[in-house]
Amino acid sequence: MRKFLRSITNLSLFQQLTVIIFTFGFVLILFFSVYLRNNINRFVDDQVMNILTISQNKVINIVESQASGGRQVGADADVMHFVFNRDRLILSVYEGTFDNDFVEEVQKISAGIDQEELKGMIVIQNQSYYYLGTRIDNNRTIVSLLTGVYGLQMESTLLTNISNTTAIAIMMVFLLIMIWTFSIITPLQQIRSYINKARKGEQAVLKINRSDEIGELAEELVSLQEELKHQEDTKEEMIHNISHDLKTPIATIKSYAESIKDGIYPYDTLEKSVDVIIDNANRLEQKVYSLLFLNRLDYMMEQEQETDKITDMKATIETVLLSLKMIRPDVSIDCTLENTIFRGDDESWRIVIENLIDNALRYAASNITITLKPNEMAISNDGPAISEERMARLFKPFEKGTHGKFGLGLSICHKVCVAYGYNIEAENLEKGVVFRITDARKNKKESKLSKLINEAKAIESKDRL
Repeated sequence: MRKFLRSITNLSLFQQLTVIIFTFGFVLILFFSVYLRNNINRFVDDQVMNILTISQNKVINIVESQASGGRQVGADADVMHFVFNRDRLILSVYEGTFDNDFVEEVQKISAGIDQEELKGMIVIQNQSYYYLGTRIDNNRTIVSLLTGVYGLQMESTLLTNISNTTAIAIMMVFLLIMIWTFSIITPLQQIRSYINKARKGEQAVLKINRSDEIGELAEELVSLQEELKHQEDTKEEMIHNISHDLKTPIATIKSYAESIKDGIYPYDTLEKSVDVIIDNANRLEQKVYSLLFLNRLDYMMEQEQETDKITDMKATIETVLLSLKMIRPDVSIDCTLENTIFRGDDESWRIVIENLIDNALRYAASNITITLKPNEMAISNDGPAISEERMARLFKPFEKGTHGKFGLGLSICHKVCVAYGYNIEAENLEKGVVFRITDARKNKKESKLSKLINEAKAIESKDRL
């Protein structure tokens, strides 16, 4: 069965549709040949017997009232009626003619009538007839016959009407399914063509005016392509900037080293010239370290997700502040730090805090506020607000702000936080910007607990009512 289903799913949509239509037609033929035909036969038999009953009742009423006699008793032209008094035919109602052999066969039916009706089909002189026998009183019986051709004509008419109606319905359904299928195949082909062009780097345009899942998929593909292009452009720009940034310290180190080797001190004294070399080497080291750290961060964080390591965030923040607060002495740093433990490696969290505080120092006008409490940390500054466009891309790699260095710091922060089960988000304040780190697992537990409490309250309220 699985192999069959797999072979079906390997077909194209049009081929799948064809298989469905043929399968449906086959099932419909079986339905007509078995179930429906039997039901039509029963329906025709019931209708013929109703006709015989109605026509026979007319004759019985006439016979009982003795309103008329002989062969001229009014009845339906297609129905034959024979009234017997014991074994003797006393009345026949039929516009045609019949012989004694025919009457003898009908008399056999009359002889078999008991208190109940006797009905069915009989073949007389190679002709089939529906018959209905009824006892009028103790001595008289009536047998009514209708040729089987009448039932065959009724059955043929019903089958023809049903077949024609069904065929029209199937054609309409098939047409609608074909239109629906092509309405799916066409945009899917457009999407495939768009993907192939995008893969080859060609200019591709995808416009599908649909509001269903296919339209949503097309919009997501276009958005994905734009995002990939933006990331590629940003990466190229970042590589260009990094190449330029790396060239400057390398050129400075090289030129200063060559000058010192020749006995020339470019910056007044030997000590000051060596300090310039060291400073540029430090800059170079920091840039290379950031690139290498981001490159191996995914693997590190995958290994650290189930870690049992913990970090004293208060001590880590205080350590980072000792090394960074002198970068801008004009900016005041206000701290409200509670003793708090975060999940994860101390070195990784130190990098996160360094990046966030360094970012705050670059943009702050005069003040930075750091707040630490259980399961939450916030670092805010009174600098300019972040635009909505940049806010949406803030934690993506290679997104560099106005005063940014490499566009890697916030991306590193985001990856570390997510790996350890924390959320990081930025928000514009009335004056300034705040970065918050919260425990995602705690938020989920609180949300679940809040849901359970609300459900309990609802049940309690319902019970009171």
